[in-house]
Amino acid sequence: MATFEDTFDLGHTRSIHAQLPRDLTVARLLVASSPDTAQEGRALIVEGMGLTIGRRSSRSSTGLALADSAVSRAHASVQRAGDSWFAVDDGSRNGTIVNGRRSQRAVLEHGHVLRVGETILLFQTLTVRPDERLVPQSGVLLGPSLAMERVRGQIAEVASSDIPVLILGPSGTGKELVASELHSQSGRSGAFVPVNCGALPRDLAESELFGHEAGAFTGAAKAAPGLVRAADGGTLFLDEIGELPPELQAKLLRVLATGEVRPVGSAKATHVKARIVAATHRDLERGVVDESFRGDLLARLRGWTIELPRLSERPSDILGIAHALEGGSLRLDADVAEALLLHDWPWNVRELRQVLDAAKVRAGGASLTLRHLPEPLRAPIEARKRLSSPSLPSVSMTAPVPPTLSVPRDRTPTRDDLERLLRWHKGNVSQVAAFFGKERAQIYRWLRRHELDAEAYRDDG
Repeated sequence: MATFEDTFDLGHTRSIHAQLPRDLTVARLLVASSPDTAQEGRALIVEGMGLTIGRRSSRSSTGLALADSAVSRAHASVQRAGDSWFAVDDGSRNGTIVNGRRSQRAVLEHGHVLRVGETILLFQTLTVRPDERLVPQSGVLLGPSLAMERVRGQIAEVASSDIPVLILGPSGTGKELVASELHSQSGRSGAFVPVNCGALPRDLAESELFGHEAGAFTGAAKAAPGLVRAADGGTLFLDEIGELPPELQAKLLRVLATGEVRPVGSAKATHVKARIVAATHRDLERGVVDESFRGDLLARLRGWTIELPRLSERPSDILGIAHALEGGSLRLDADVAEALLLHDWPWNVRELRQVLDAAKVRAGGASLTLRHLPEPLRAPIEARKRLSSPSLPSVSMTAPVPPTLSVPRDRTPTRDDLERLLRWHKGNVSQVAAFFGKERAQIYRWLRRHELDAEAYRDDG
């Protein structure tokens, strides 16, 4: 598979942009998966009025010419009208599919998935700031997306300093990998010591972190240095810092403020030079308001903050991460690639790993196909295939269409959108909220606005 760096020199774009007084925004089309393997990973800037897509031939004049037999010679185009971009089918024999739906003309927004023949494309709009540091993918922090280039750039900027770093992000986004990379690039000679604050036994948490003297409590037969002192000269990674008991937050604050650690049962403090990196998926600001987290500790921890994006916010990374998780040997057909790109991945890379592991078991050593994926991932692709099947006209006209095909998730829903979802989920507001990634309270606000009653759909269909 061709890499992002091979085909789209964002560094060159930045070098030009560095001379400009304002941000640079570009639209691009990324070849995420294709039978034309030489094109995979290629990113084309969409300039002027647009870009054409078609099958490669000796007479090809298209902007993106693909060696894909399912692509028509003049298949589709990406066109601009005013401030908007559109995907337009140019009379292809197999159709143009946008976000899982066959379309003659569809508005394109950042992250939308296009399918032409057996080739999967991603439409993206990227904004580069003249002063930001972007670092291409390397090592364990995978992903060619601009979002991950920013994360790697922040790591490169702050790694060699002594200031604490707070890593924020949903579960499964790789917070410990970022912490480990901060340590690797720091040049520190000490150890990287990871601690899951949520897993510390409450009655032993203080001694686990700060150590204890012999005889300090029942069972303390000999002294122990504790995890903070184990990180002396290195990095102490406090994962799920929001779970740290309140009584230990004050002691950690002292370590951050003075570098001193006092073991349980000792009157003497020991000076420790450990870099503190903390991480959480919780809203610590809210924790300060409800007094479950100390405001002064939060102020100390966020000397530098790195926010990790959800996997769904960086779709150009999904297939590359999938390949890496499987040791680079994974080969995905168009249906599987499209299904992976259309899924929301609420549990991020952790969920992607589990889906691939389960699919491999189902495949039993054969190549992965759509039927090896779990039903929620298969459903949009299978429904579209049923609807477009000429051999099943009666089913295609009457089969219920999953809301993933008919309701956009990235805008405020209309009354019709909400009715479709309520019918599909039989009035279950929690499932509607999960579809949009919103709290149930927001769904109820939308229902009141459109004068809809979820209860009326409980026994529907």
